[in-house]
Amino acid sequence: MEEFPRPVLLVSRCLEFDKVRFNGQKVSSPIVRNLMQFADMKIVCPEVEIGLGVPRAPLRIIRMNDKYRLVQPGTGLDLTEKMNAFAESFLDELGEVDGFIFKGLSPSMGLGNVKVYARMQMSPVVDRSAGFFAGHVINRYRGYPMEESERLLNASIRHHFLTSIYAFADFRNIKSNASVDSLLDFHRKNSFLFMSCNPELFEKMSGLLTGSGKADQVFEEYGSLLKEILRRPGSEYLKIETAKKMFLISDGKDINESSFFEEMLRRYADNRISWDAVIEILRMISFRAFGKNSYKDRFLYPYPEEIKAPSDENREKDYWDNEWNKW
Repeated sequence: MEEFPRPVLLVSRCLEFDKVRFNGQKVSSPIVRNLMQFADMKIVCPEVEIGLGVPRAPLRIIRMNDKYRLVQPGTGLDLTEKMNAFAESFLDELGEVDGFIFKGLSPSMGLGNVKVYARMQMSPVVDRSAGFFAGHVINRYRGYPMEESERLLNASIRHHFLTSIYAFADFRNIKSNASVDSLLDFHRKNSFLFMSCNPELFEKMSGLLTGSGKADQVFEEYGSLLKEILRRPGSEYLKIETAKKMFLISDGKDINESSFFEEMLRRYADNRISWDAVIEILRMISFRAFGKNSYKDRFLYPYPEEIKAPSDENREKDYWDNEWNKW
């Protein structure tokens, strides 16, 4: 199998690492747990870093004179400047990073949908926002993969996030060498993946590699397009059309296989089978045509198999071992 790079991630410290939540607990996160063997993780709890204890009185964001403030109603403290200063200082020293996993709804770490109140005490929710620390991350790292741990329980969101962090890690590794040949190889490996996300941006990326620009400029422009193309997954239509193209370029198929694959794509379009089923057929066809080189394709193998979510988490459960089912 193809060897994958190790993404560098910034992760909320309360996710599987330490009991630093306001209530003295840590949070279970299957994706963080699974990624620990395959990624390098930098962890942070901004609330602890600015001197708050564990456990501690909860924080909240309030809107005051049309500006957001980070406050601790239980103590009356306004921690806005302290948190802003810490966030800027921490991110200045962060170094290379490929993605972010934060605790959702946190007034410091939530990436969106954090409640904003009218006042410190006894007040309605008047808005939704990013947490204070996360807001600095969003401003500095626009286009980078970032998700909340709760959203990563969704299979589609998880798949796109994992696909993106491994693409970013791959690109970071080749960028350090600034080799156009390495960039061409990266582009080839990701061609079908990028095609399935946004064909127009894929064409722009391809065009960059046929020009005569300087290597550092090409890498800079290509990196910007990489952020844009992986901002969100492509439509179901684009995935199906990409699967068709990949199938067509693989040699050795007969008319019966082509008909079978067309029918399979129709069943997928009708939501009768999963995308994983389509990918497994493409993997087999691609291996027959290209051998071990097929393992390099990021449309087929976007990240290590070991971190895929289980296809059926309850497969081993015995649904027939019940009192009512013993007649």
